[in-house]
Amino acid sequence: MDLPPLGDRVEPEALRALSDDGLDALGAELQATERATIAAMAPYEQHLREIRTRVTELGTERRRRERAQQVAQRAGVREAARSGGMPSLASALASGEELLDAATPLTAVQAFLSTGGEVGFGFATRPGTMTFTDGRQQRMARTWGDARELHALGWDPGAPGVPGVRVHLAGSRVERVVPATEVVLSLGAE
Repeated sequence: MDLPPLGDRVEPEALRALSDDGLDALGAELQATERATIAAMAPYEQHLREIRTRVTELGTERRRRERAQQVAQRAGVREAARSGGMPSLASALASGEELLDAATPLTAVQAFLSTGGEVGFGFATRPGTMTFTDGRQQRMARTWGDARELHALGWDPGAPGVPGVRVHLAGSRVERVVPATEVVLSLGAE
């Protein structure tokens, strides 16, 4: 489709020489050309709106699928935690068997709340630590072996006066302290 004719440009010196009626006529001509150009663009704008709508629909479907996958994963974690397929942090620390390699950093341990949400150990801004206390002092564990060693010495997860494990929700800055029995570990066998 061809664009509406724009007409010749009038130089600024020539504009000064035009009468008021001449300026009005030139303005009316430009407005008519603008309206004709907008009318010519309307099918393209409608086409672009349709494309954007379809892209939005695709994004909505992707998010719906991601949410469904997250809901299914959380349900699987809850079921595995209920059935004993995923040990709680408390039972894994107390277990006589090595469930994870001692050198494994806590940032590499896949953990979930027993309700299904994935969490990381420690603060969201400083992930990968677990605090242990003997009631008076506290120490940090950065590897699974450090955590098992401190637990074997009688230290419990938490800080003096604040029992539990500090976790942050994966991919967020939301943190909280929860009992070690409410955190379950994925041992890669799910």
